[in-house]
Amino acid sequence: MAFCACPLTPVMAQTTVNDSIKTQELNEVVVEARNQRLGSEVSIFIPTSKQKNAAQTAVDLLNRMAIPQLRISPNDEITDPAGKSVDLFIDFIPASKDDLEGMRMQDVKKVEYYDFPSDPRFQGKAHVVNFVMQKYEYGGYVKGYGLENSSNAGQISLYGKLKYKRMTFDIAAGTFYTNQNHTGSDTYETFRLPQPDGTVNVFERNSIQDKGKMRTRTYWPTFKAMYTSDKVTIQNIIGANFDHTPVNGQSGYVVYSPEVLPRADFATFSANRVNSLSYSGYWNFIINDRNTITFSPRYSFSHTNSNSLYAEENTGEYHNAAKDDSHQFSGDLTYTHSFGSWGSMNAMLQTILTTNNTSYSGTSDTRDNAHTYRIGPGVQYSLSKGKVYGLVGFGFHWDRQEYLDHRENSAAPWIDFSLQYSPNDHHYLGGEFHHVKSIPSSSYRSVAVIQSNPLMSYTGNPDLVSYGSYDADVNYSFIPNNTFSISAFASTWIVDDRYVYDYVPAENGIMRTIKQPGGGYSQWNYGAYASLSLFNRKLQLTAQLDARSVHNGEPYNLNKTHLAYALQANYYLDSWSFSGLYSAPQGYPDGCMVGTWLSSKSYYRLQAGWSDATWNIQLILANFARWNWESDKGVMHSQFYDKVEQIYSINVHASARISVTYTFGFGKKVAHGDEATQQSGISSGILK
Repeated sequence: MAFCACPLTPVMAQTTVNDSIKTQELNEVVVEARNQRLGSEVSIFIPTSKQKNAAQTAVDLLNRMAIPQLRISPNDEITDPAGKSVDLFIDFIPASKDDLEGMRMQDVKKVEYYDFPSDPRFQGKAHVVNFVMQKYEYGGYVKGYGLENSSNAGQISLYGKLKYKRMTFDIAAGTFYTNQNHTGSDTYETFRLPQPDGTVNVFERNSIQDKGKMRTRTYWPTFKAMYTSDKVTIQNIIGANFDHTPVNGQSGYVVYSPEVLPRADFATFSANRVNSLSYSGYWNFIINDRNTITFSPRYSFSHTNSNSLYAEENTGEYHNAAKDDSHQFSGDLTYTHSFGSWGSMNAMLQTILTTNNTSYSGTSDTRDNAHTYRIGPGVQYSLSKGKVYGLVGFGFHWDRQEYLDHRENSAAPWIDFSLQYSPNDHHYLGGEFHHVKSIPSSSYRSVAVIQSNPLMSYTGNPDLVSYGSYDADVNYSFIPNNTFSISAFASTWIVDDRYVYDYVPAENGIMRTIKQPGGGYSQWNYGAYASLSLFNRKLQLTAQLDARSVHNGEPYNLNKTHLAYALQANYYLDSWSFSGLYSAPQGYPDGCMVGTWLSSKSYYRLQAGWSDATWNIQLILANFARWNWESDKGVMHSQFYDKVEQIYSINVHASARISVTYTFGFGKKVAHGDEATQQSGISSGILK
């Protein structure tokens, strides 16, 4: 299916009235194919040639398509309207956001969006975007992507693909760097320390930064091989990632009020290196018309080496170092049986094994060894009857967590439910409910006590157990034609038996521990999204309205509500494209574990681009009227300790960015998509 606008040639109509012939000219008729269709099982969106030519990456394309079920943030994060993660696929094969950077936009035939799809190739994911690409016989292509920012950040990536008969090979490599001289934060702390005589010692400690500097370097190679036939698809990816932060430091001065300690200069420095290796597989076997087996094995290894030093006049130096080796093995197995008109069933088995070996030196000299196991069988049943599609899933997670001599075994159910109704391809109404228990990260279990400055230390909690969460939402979309669309949503997320950072008095000021259970946490999101296309879709306008309400119980007792909006315009003129974006200031919690409420500044940009079949050049001017480095501001209150932090960053300062892609194709009908890309290792077990 492709977009077309076909003006029909005016014709002459003849009518007979009282035996006399009269001639009348009929008006021109334009037939336009729809490029958006909503459905109970899948919604289909077809990008226009203007959108594909103007987009450099698949995320850029999604942003231009203004799909009502998706939200694209200014930093290219893809979520559903409620902020939940969306899994990405290319021709039904898993892909990451980095994979989409190497795609050739001209080969995108359509974009499909699913909520709780029954297709076994999606491996039980809740929200899915699938790019359907043009099929080709043999050949290959090379694509280069380069980006340079006036804030001294840039990247270069190179992608290559070769297809021959049933095999497709991808090789890719890239590098990313930053040289930033405006990073760090000013910190305003309030301490309330109980004294032996029953009084409370209340004082403030303010750390004001004079200079900040950060340097990062990232290198990544990836190799991918895929075999496809009528009934078998086997894909294997091997990748490595080398992240190095040789410099991350700030300097300034500290003042106390009242003056419990004299004014002093401070300096902090840290360096970090992470080397990782990963493998991921996707094996899909179609046994017959009714039975399919899908298996996804994965392995990740990461070696992390970090060092930090905090020095303050009159109080001395605090040096901390940590080394970590982490491994993760996992595999998802899905067997699908179709009952024909009576729906289909997925029988699933999830397995995960994670090991972390961590050693600390400096203010704490200890060694951690943690193992986490999970096995999770489950079943899903889905049924589509005309305008209604429903899915229900149920299963168990058996978890075993080992940390030093601590052992914890637990079992808990997980539940999926989704009901979707589409009376026609103009309307969609859907609702869902999900419950799961999550395993705490090994990085929170350490008993190491690390002193970060004269008045702050932190440790973990080896007795943490799995915590439950519940989320539900309802959403509605209306697309009457290619010109206009609107959607609305409401959602809630509730966390049970959560663990939280807890700040308690200690011998040297405040100790940050991890407490479980903390007070209740709940979050509500609601909003609307609309798009309008004018002048034969040369001009596209979008508007987004979002509200967020949060309750964060003990030990923070935080209740906040924030309303935000965003406006965007895209205009296409032959080979040129222009766009403008304004996003109002945001307010949001820093996760359910932390009591910090973050407030960000507005973000705005102007963009101009030129493209042909080979080249695509874009220039972006962002925040061009703002010449300070003040970024997010975080505020946290607890019983014994408060913290206000003003963060400095290049993200809100005026900047200019130029990015270029060049694609060279060869052969006949090259199969584009599912490019090799940067692979990531498992997170370390170092105490956070």
